[in-house]
Amino acid sequence: MNLKIGDSVIVKAGIKEPDTESFEIGGWQGRVIAIVLAFDKLNTLVTIEWDSLTLKQIPGEFIHQSEIDGYDWQVMDLYETDVEISFERDKQGNVKKEQDLLSDKNYWPSYGDEGVRIEKVLDGVNPKDEMECLQKWVDHLEKALTFPVEAIVKESESYGLVRYGDKVLIKSLPHIVDLYGVIAAIKLKGKIFQFPLCDLQVVDKRVADFQLIEDYRFWFANR
Repeated sequence: MNLKIGDSVIVKAGIKEPDTESFEIGGWQGRVIAIVLAFDKLNTLVTIEWDSLTLKQIPGEFIHQSEIDGYDWQVMDLYETDVEISFERDKQGNVKKEQDLLSDKNYWPSYGDEGVRIEKVLDGVNPKDEMECLQKWVDHLEKALTFPVEAIVKESESYGLVRYGDKVLIKSLPHIVDLYGVIAAIKLKGKIFQFPLCDLQVVDKRVADFQLIEDYRFWFANR
């Protein structure tokens, strides 16, 4: 079989995912985007970019784990003998649209442990709806934090009443603002101020509150 770049192919029945062999990929279809010729001409490798219909059927766990491990789930390297010539089932624009949808859905696991925790917090939320995400963070943190929380100011306006390095008490999370995110009510020198939670860090790194707020700060910086 003499495959060419751009050919549409289908994986033969019985072929398994090559890295773990944990599930069968027979029937998956896509386009050849690269060919690596073997010296003996018997084990030629082809790189296949999955079409949009195949992307819809890829197991979610496989995509999720691939993001965590840093592997590309949009393509796969197979032997030329593992596939057969097929017909084109969609357009490249359909492929890009489905790739983007799945990438958005599985965005955070690629960031490692922080990303996995963030994904759990934002489960079921449209990642592009920032206000909905912020509300989910408020709901999560209000339930999980142990108020009041001792924190230190990590960022501040030089002319403000709350300065870098000030130690404060986080009393509550009264509201959200699209530009500054979750706003915390903090106590400093007997007075209550409104201050962005993303600019605060819990003093004691040993308590659960520290990781909870650090995960939010990580999300806010990388959203």
